[in-house]
Amino acid sequence: MVITNGEPEMYSNPIYPLDASATWEECIQYCYNLATCVAGNLETITKNLEKRVAFKIDSTGTCPTDSAENLEGYSPTNTSYQDYSISFSAPTWTFSYGDELTCPQNFTLFVREKGPWCMQVIEHYACANRTVAEIMCNVNYSSSILSGLENQAEFDYVSALAIPIYNTVNTGPVNNVQYSYTGIWVDGLKTQACTNITTSPCDTISAFEFSDPTLSTPELGYQWLSGNPDGSLAPANEIVLRVNSATSYGMDDTANTAITTSGGCYLGYVCGTEPS
Repeated sequence: MVITNGEPEMYSNPIYPLDASATWEECIQYCYNLATCVAGNLETITKNLEKRVAFKIDSTGTCPTDSAENLEGYSPTNTSYQDYSISFSAPTWTFSYGDELTCPQNFTLFVREKGPWCMQVIEHYACANRTVAEIMCNVNYSSSILSGLENQAEFDYVSALAIPIYNTVNTGPVNNVQYSYTGIWVDGLKTQACTNITTSPCDTISAFEFSDPTLSTPELGYQWLSGNPDGSLAPANEIVLRVNSATSYGMDDTANTAITTSGGCYLGYVCGTEPS
């Protein structure tokens, strides 16, 4: 916490979470323990020798002593996101912040270049095709859609949660049938020009289009299995994160099917939505 002289000049929606008899030190400690406490929820501070205000900053950050630039940033947690801006016009510092956006229950937040995004990996109760996956995300999981994967961090996150789904398939029968591998449905459909075409130039990620509204770099999050996309299972218009074992997994182009002829059961999907 940074403490300096000053008092509020203007502020909005103040809250008083502590008893009126609370000391200054108790107020500071309360704010310090909150992950998203921003300047005690004050927006504008001016200098006053008799009154004090406190600002919470990152432990690795510093406050500029004099700057004409507007500073912008965000404060994320695993489930929430709040943006803010800081500006200085002598003798006043102005702190502004947006509404706190939160993910639906059991979704995890990721910060992307185009904005925050929430994801959840779902294990279905039976082998499911892409159509079922889309319906399940929309109807049962906060009106979400099939999520894309923006980068390596998102790929690693989804892969880690896909391995237990593989274990379900590998260690016991699914609806009395034993399968050898699984797949997790993700965003991605062949473009109209490449639909039902498996040969060049429709055998690369550029042949796919994405509905995920904040996805900007699909090639970084779509780590393909060796030799893929390969046009199998034809017509290979869709994409799954295929898991062959705990150490062998990656993107695979496939057909809109629940079960493959090579022993696969697509038992999961990644749902995504913007926080609100």
